[in-house]
Formats: sequence, C-alpha cells, structure tokens
Amino acid sequence: MQSKITFKIFIKTLFLFPVFMVFIFSPILLSIIFVSFLPYGKLMATKIYEFFGWIGLKFVGIKLKVEGVEKIDLNKSYVVVSNHPSTLDIFTHITALPVSIRFLTKTELFRIPIFGRVLKVLGLPRIDRKNASANFEKINDSILKVIQNKNSIMIFPEGKRSNQKELLPFKKGAAYISKDFDLPIIPVVTHNAHNLMTKGEVWLRSGEIIIEIMDPINNTTDYTVEELTSNIYNLIEDKLKI
Repeated sequence: MQSKITFKIFIKTLFLFPVFMVFIFSPILLSIIFVSFLPYGKLMATKIYEFFGWIGLKFVGIKLKVEGVEKIDLNKSYVVVSNHPSTLDIFTHITALPVSIRFLTKTELFRIPIFGRVLKVLGLPRIDRKNASANFEKINDSILKVIQNKNSIMIFPEGKRSNQKELLPFKKGAAYISKDFDLPIIPVVTHNAHNLMTKGEVWLRSGEIIIEIMDPINNTTDYTVEELTSNIYNLIEDKLKI
C-alpha cells in the first residue's frame, strides 16, 4: 500500500522536482547529445546515461538493494525481462544491472525534440506497437545494433506500468527477440517500487526497492514463444507472491 502524501513529502517534491528537471535532467540530455560528436562519444553517452539512473534514485531517496548480480556474465548480451510496477523502474534497472541495458522504446518517444535525439544517440531500439509487423525489419536492425555494441535489451512485457504488485498479462516480444537473436533471458523482479511512485504521479517518497536477478534461461530454443512467455511470467509471479 502506498504511503500517504505527508507534508514532508509535499515540500520535498515541491522543491526537488524542479531542481532535478532544470539542473539534472536537462543538462544530462544536452550532455549526451554533445558527447556524441566527440571521439568515443557512444561510450561517454553510456556513462552519462548510467549516471542519470544513479542520480535519479539519489534525488528521490531510494535505497537500492540488488540480489543475484553474480548470475550475469558481463561478456554476454541478454534479453532482460522484468515486471513494471513503477515510474522508478527506469532508474532502478539502469543502476541495478551490471550490463548496460537499452530499453525497447515506443516510437512516439523518438518524435520528442531533443529527447528523441538522445534516444537515438544511446541506441535504444524502437517499436511501433500499432504497426509492429510492418516495421519488423527496422526493429530487428535496431536490436542487432544493441547486440553489436555489447549491450542488452530491456523489456517490460506487461507493456505498461501495472502500478501494483500483481502482474498484467505478458506480451510475447521478449520471447521472439530471445529466440530470433539466440539471446539468453534474465528474469528480474522488482519489489516495493509500486508503493513509492506510480504512473501519473511524481511524489518523491523515500524507501527501499529490491531488484532480484533470477537465473538466466539459456536454452530458449527448446521452447515455443508461448511456452517461454508463460515460463517467464510464472517465474516472476511466483517471486512476487513471496
């Protein structure tokens, strides 16, 4: 259950949110665009992107506990699959995962001035959910570039923030990508984020979020897309019931 909006939370948000947008978020966007023109620009942009995840958590006052980091091979690319209960998931997953992740991103976001340019610089793969089949080749090309840059694909298969502990139905995109590109899947479970910030609000509640990294699924070719999607769903759902 979400904590109530106390006077302390109200004042904290009123002061820190504009500070974050003006002095952190905007400069980070511009910095990513600027370094893209420099030698090793992609590497520098990635470091800034990862700093964004870390500083966002610090600003809100989130203590992040990560379990299972040792299960990830830093020399591999993965399809990382997680539940999506909160607006904070972007910050927590950028920070928690020991591999650099690129979120499968709605194509509409690429149309936003400056922000869309940043997404291109970082190499986030785009998907047009309304017309995915017609853009299949472009989707595959963008995913291939992520893999060639030795990064991993991050997917929230619920398709939107659930704002709750219970899962929404999973879409099959993660399973298709894993099988098509022969990538292992890392299921990840987020605990308690739904109590701190949900879609449509920006109240800066402090608290702890636990990111639980589960064992990788390496033999994805042994399953159909439907079986693989169901298996991932069950793994994450079982962890959320504990």
